[in-house]
Amino acid sequence: MLPDMADHDHTSWVYGTLASPFAHPSGWRGRLAGWAMARGNARTAREVAARIPPGDRVLEVGFGPGVLLDALADRSPVGVEPSPVMLARARRRMPGTELRPGTAAATGLPDASVDHVVSVHTVAIWPDLDAGLDELRRVLRPGGSLLLAWHRARGMGLPDAARARIGDGLRARFARSGCEELTDALLWTAVS
Repeated sequence: MLPDMADHDHTSWVYGTLASPFAHPSGWRGRLAGWAMARGNARTAREVAARIPPGDRVLEVGFGPGVLLDALADRSPVGVEPSPVMLARARRRMPGTELRPGTAAATGLPDASVDHVVSVHTVAIWPDLDAGLDELRRVLRPGGSLLLAWHRARGMGLPDAARARIGDGLRARFARSGCEELTDALLWTAVS
C-alpha cells in the first residue's frame, strides 16, 4: 500500500529534517525548484539514460520535473514521485507516460516488473535508505540494474560515511555493484 504523499516523511537518512523546496517541492517555491532542477539535472539525466538499452522497462524514482523520463521516452518508463507539484508538472509534460505517487520505499509496482531502476539526485533525501534499496531490489527483474546518481558539486557531495553506506547497502542486496564518476555526479550501479 502506498503512503499518503501529503504525509510523506520530510526527513533524510543523511541530512535529518529537510525543508528545502528541492527535496520536497510544493507551492510556488517547489515550481521554481522544479525549473532549476530541469536545467541543472539535464547532463546527468542524459548520461544515465544512455546506459539504458532501448526497449527495456525502466522505473524512475523521484522524477521531479521529468527530465530523465523525457530522455527515456522510448523505453516504456514508469515514474514514482512523492511531490504532488512535480507529479502534476510531469503529467502535463508527458501525458502518455505512466506516472504515480510513490517513493523509493513504496513504488506500488509488482515484484520483478522492471529491467532497470534509475534515480537522479534523490538517494540522499530518501527517508530510509535500507527500505528504499529493499523495495527497488524487489521490483527489479533477475539481471536488472539499479543506477543511483548524486551530485559531485562542491557543497552538494555526500559525506564519506554516506557514500560508504550506499555501497555497503548495494553489496548486501545485489550480485554486483560499484561506483563511478560522471561529469557532474557519482553513479552507483548494481545488478541483481
